Amino acid sequence: MPDLSRLFSPINLGSMNLRNRIVMSAMTTNYGSPDFDVTERLIKYHETRAAGGVGLITVEMCSVDISQRYQPQSLCLGEDRFIEGHRELVSRVHALGAKIQPQISHPGPESMSDPVGPSVNVNAGTGWPSRVLELDEIETIIDQYAAAAVRAQQAGYDGIELHAAHAYMLIASFLSPQRNRREDEYNGATFEGRNKFLLDTIRRIKQATGNDFPITLRISGNEGSFDGRELNDTQLLAPLLVEAGIDCIQVSGGVSHDKIVAQIVCGPSYNAGYNTAVASAIKKVVDVPVMVVGRIHDPVFAEQILRDGKADIVMMARPLLADPELPNKAKAGRLKDIRRCLSCENCIDSMLIAPFDANMNCAVNALSGRETELILDPALQRKKVVVIGSGAAGMEAARIAAVRGHDVVLVERNTRLGGSLFFASTVHSDNEHFLDYLLHQMKQLPIEIMLGRSATPGLLEILCPDVIIVETGAAVKVPGISGADQAHVFSGTMLRKLLSNMASSEELENLPLLQRFVASKILPLVQGQLKPDWIRKATRLYMPMGEKVVVVGSDLATIELAEFIVNRGRQVSIVSGERQLATDIGPKRRQEHLSRLDKLGVEIVTGVTVLDITLDSLQFDFMGRAGKIPANTVILAGDPVADTSLYRELKSAAAEVFAIGDCTGLGLIRKATEDAARVACAI
Repeated sequence: MPDLSRLFSPINLGSMNLRNRIVMSAMTTNYGSPDFDVTERLIKYHETRAAGGVGLITVEMCSVDISQRYQPQSLCLGEDRFIEGHRELVSRVHALGAKIQPQISHPGPESMSDPVGPSVNVNAGTGWPSRVLELDEIETIIDQYAAAAVRAQQAGYDGIELHAAHAYMLIASFLSPQRNRREDEYNGATFEGRNKFLLDTIRRIKQATGNDFPITLRISGNEGSFDGRELNDTQLLAPLLVEAGIDCIQVSGGVSHDKIVAQIVCGPSYNAGYNTAVASAIKKVVDVPVMVVGRIHDPVFAEQILRDGKADIVMMARPLLADPELPNKAKAGRLKDIRRCLSCENCIDSMLIAPFDANMNCAVNALSGRETELILDPALQRKKVVVIGSGAAGMEAARIAAVRGHDVVLVERNTRLGGSLFFASTVHSDNEHFLDYLLHQMKQLPIEIMLGRSATPGLLEILCPDVIIVETGAAVKVPGISGADQAHVFSGTMLRKLLSNMASSEELENLPLLQRFVASKILPLVQGQLKPDWIRKATRLYMPMGEKVVVVGSDLATIELAEFIVNRGRQVSIVSGERQLATDIGPKRRQEHLSRLDKLGVEIVTGVTVLDITLDSLQFDFMGRAGKIPANTVILAGDPVADTSLYRELKSAAAEVFAIGDCTGLGLIRKATEDAARVACAI
C-alpha cells in the first residue's frame, strides 16, 4: 500500500479547514435550471463526490449578474432569490464531511446574453463581439462581485473561488494584454492597469464579507500564447493578491477563449501535472497555500507533487467524474478499484453536440450526472443474469448486475476478456486504464466467467437465465475492392482475428511465412496473458508491415490505427470514401486527432472511390480524376455496423433479453457504459 499520508493530511485555507488535500475543481455541467436555479440533479451530483471523500468541492461558475448568462443552464448568485437553493446544496454536502465553495465570475466576453469586455473581444462559442465597458459600468460590476460573495456567505458556503484564469470571462480578460486594449486607468499595456480590476474586486469582497471568509483565486500561471501573460507577470502579481486578501492561489495555465479549450480540458498529448512547474514557481513567492490543476489522475503522483513541495493541494476535475469514490479508494489503498479518467474529452464534447441540453456526461461512468435516475440499489429480486460478450458494455453490465446482488455469468467465445476494448487499448494506451479496471472488477466480484465458450442454445438451456444481455459487438463491413485478396492486404477484422487466435486455417494459409508462424505458433501460447501494453512494445521491435501503409476507413478506430502505425516508423496515408473523418466523436477530440495526424505527417485523402490495390499502390478515383498512393501494405479498416442477429435468435430464451453496446450501433465507450448501466440498473 503506497504512503499517501501527505495527500490525506488536513490543511487550512484561511479559516477553512480541509480534511484532505484533494480539491474538486469547477466544471461546467449544465445541470442547473434554465432559470439559474440549483436543481436536485446538481445536488445529488455534488453529494456523490462529497461522499466519495474529496476535501473541498468547487461548484461551477455562478454569474454575479442575473442578466449575464454563461451557459444555457448555468448558475447565478446575482439575486437574493438564489440563496435558498445554494443553502440546500451546501447543507447536504456539509452533512457528508466536505467543504464547498462556489466559483463566482462575470462571463464578460463569454456571455450568452450581453457580452462585455475591457475591449472588443469575440465569444468563440457564439461568434458575438463584446462591447467595451464604460468606467461607471466597471464600478457596478465590482459591486456585483461583492454582493454575490455576500450571498454565497449567507448560503453557508465555506468560501468562494474567483475565476481569473485563461484570459477568459471578465476578470481574466482585464488581466491579459491579449484581450485588454484599454488606454485608461485599466490599461492592458501596463502591469498596474491590467491588474486594477482584479485587485479592486478582491478588496471590495473582503470589505463586504470580512477577513474570515476565504477567497481562492484561479489564475493561469502562464497563458502560453502570443501577447499573453507570462510566468514572471504572475509571480509579480501573486504577492499583491495575497496582500489584497486572497487566501489560496489555484494555478492553471493557458487560455481558453476558443471552442476546444485546448490546455484547460486536454487530451493525452499533455503530460500529467503539466502546470506543476509553474505552480512551484508561484509557491516560492507567496506564503498562502498553492493549488495545482491539470491532468492529475493518479493519487500516487499527486502525493509526490505534495512531497516535492511543488504545491500544497492538488485539484482534480475529470478524475472525479470518472470515479467520485477516488479519494476514499485511494485512502484505503484500493488503487486498482479506481476507475481512471481516460482524457477522452467526452465530458466537453457531450456539451458541444446537439441537442445542447444533453448536459455533461462521462464516457467511463454513466452514473455521473445521472445519480437521480441510475441508482445502484440492491435488486428487489435476485435473478440469474447471463451476459454474452466481454467488451466494455458486457463487463460493465456484469459488474453493475453483480454489485446489485444478481447471480451473474459472463460468457465469452474468446480465450480472454476485453472485446473491442482490448484493441482500442492497444492503439490508444489511455483506454487500458478502463480495461484494467473492468478486468480487476471481474476478479473481485462474484461473477462466473466462461471463456472460450459460445452462447449456444444448449449452453443457455443449462444456465437457465432469467435475464440475457447480448453484447457481441458490431459487424464490420469491408468494401469489395479489386486486389483485396493479396497477401499484403489486411482487413481490420482479420487483424483482430489474428490477435485473438480466431483466424481459420484457410485465412492463415494466405499469410506470408513469418506472419503465419507468429499467428499460428506464438500467439496461441500467450493468448490468455496477452496485454495491450505488450503489443505496443513488441510492435516497436517488429511489425509485419511495409514502409508505406495505406489505411482505408473513416472512423475513430481508423485514425487511431493510423497514429499507432506512424509512431512505429511507417509512412501512413488514410483513404476514405467519406468527406469527413471521425464523425463518430465530438468536435474537440476530432480536431485534436486531425491536428495530431497533420503533425505526424499522415496524408489524408477523402471523398474518393477506391478502384484497385496493386502490389505497390492503391488506386482511386476522385471526382473523375484518377490517382494512386504508393503502398506495400494496405489495411481495410471497414465500417462498423449494427448486428443484432444473436439478440434476435435469443429473444425467447429468457424472460428478459437485452442488446447493448456496438451490436445496436457504434457508440464507443460512452454508449457501451450507458447501455450497460441503463439495463443493469433496471433489471
